[in-house]
Amino acid sequence: MDTDQAIAALRDDPQAALELGCRIVATAGDDERRHAEVAFELARNGDRTAVWRAADAYAQVADGRAARWMAEGAASLSDPDGIVVDRLTLPIMIQEYDADRWIAHHQDWRIAVHCDDPARALLALHAARARLPFVADDGSTVSDPTQVTGPPGPWYTPNSVFVEPDVPLIWLDCKSGVFPLMARTVLEIVIEELRGIGITRAELSTPKDQ
Repeated sequence: MDTDQAIAALRDDPQAALELGCRIVATAGDDERRHAEVAFELARNGDRTAVWRAADAYAQVADGRAARWMAEGAASLSDPDGIVVDRLTLPIMIQEYDADRWIAHHQDWRIAVHCDDPARALLALHAARARLPFVADDGSTVSDPTQVTGPPGPWYTPNSVFVEPDVPLIWLDCKSGVFPLMARTVLEIVIEELRGIGITRAELSTPKDQ
């Protein structure tokens, strides 16, 4: 069975389609990774985590396609009637290294909160700041960031987290690492803290000046 036939057989099995996409990305050459796109599109129809897994799979091989899937993931957390997440929040930046080939170069780890009550938003960001150092590269939370051990488990947590009151804005020092699953958990925590303090309408975005 060739790749196209395998993908067609997985239309009703999102988990298997997702696993196939991840396997293609992990094992195929640069030119052949495009076949994973069809598998990931099939998977996203039945699995809300598929966009994040696709971004992570591409990020692990520094493939620029990670940027598109990261944007899809950010958008998936958006509530049009509440806290809106701009699709280019925590974006993966790409860089061309050959004709029609792009690498995932780095990720911008800044989140600005725009709402009618910036003082309360600032309190929420400080609450998030206490939690974010425990978020690992694989999206899990760890009890002791100094004890992450490496594959197959998590191996990296943010070096530090800062809150800037003017916007307000929170940013993570991740040495520009590309970690889509960490980004998902980071966004979820920020949203949770905003809602927990009573902010029901806001917009999250990453400033475009860097």
